[in-house]
Amino acid sequence: MNRIPETLEHHDHEVVGDAIYFPDLSNQIYHNCPGISSSTIRRFGQSQLHALNEEVLDSSALRFGSAAHALIVEGESTFNNEVACLSGSPYTNANKDLKREYESRGLTVITDADRQTIYEMRDSLIPEADKLLHPSESEYPGVFNYPYERALFWFERDLLLKVKSDVVRYPLSGPFSDNSVILVDYKTTQSCEPRSFTNSVKKYQYDLQAAWYKRAYEKAGFKVVDFIFVAQEKKAPYASKIFKMKHEDMEAGWLELDRLLGEYKAVIDGKAPTVYNTPSVVEIQL
Repeated sequence: MNRIPETLEHHDHEVVGDAIYFPDLSNQIYHNCPGISSSTIRRFGQSQLHALNEEVLDSSALRFGSAAHALIVEGESTFNNEVACLSGSPYTNANKDLKREYESRGLTVITDADRQTIYEMRDSLIPEADKLLHPSESEYPGVFNYPYERALFWFERDLLLKVKSDVVRYPLSGPFSDNSVILVDYKTTQSCEPRSFTNSVKKYQYDLQAAWYKRAYEKAGFKVVDFIFVAQEKKAPYASKIFKMKHEDMEAGWLELDRLLGEYKAVIDGKAPTVYNTPSVVEIQL
């Protein structure tokens, strides 16, 4: 197995299968440490130079999603430690300065109105979805002493890859063993109507995200029984719905990801140019 970067060696970790498990990496350390995430490689497929420049995406929608995830998946303690709220307009000079200060400390910054909405979303989640997101200790594998935000690193094509899953748990039914897991991911969305959320899966390439997570856990020696999305609308009455990925779609997703990793390595190794920002003319295929 390739060596992990020196910046990660002093963090508690263990080898699990062909992957490296970090039980205690904070979100800030995880995002700042080396390794290609599913977000990076999906962005590479859409805009190579932006992905290669490692641009940090930031928007009110992304901040809202991160804050909702902190409260609804990990709980109030995590929310209070990782999220800061601005009172009044976020566009005043005072609040702009406060936002910069909070962000320098690694906090996700939202408005008080967003905070109220997120608490209402938590209280509106259907019980079945809430149970999926919050398993009991008997419902997640022993290697994971805590089921939330577990970080795995592994190598493909001599590239260091990484993943941080929302929730890892045992199957709800069927084969019950230490190497069978269900991965659960929480998404905020405009609509939980099945056709609409399916369109979101295609638009934001959640299928590739699922394939990336599945690959990570397979490298760690687990059998991924299911990959489940808990989707919840961001407007009252905050409807929620449970979706799961087809295994054949995740297999197809990994083939696409492996192709992108090949292109990524060729570009960073200087063996291939980026596909745009070059003088060549590309014929459009409709």
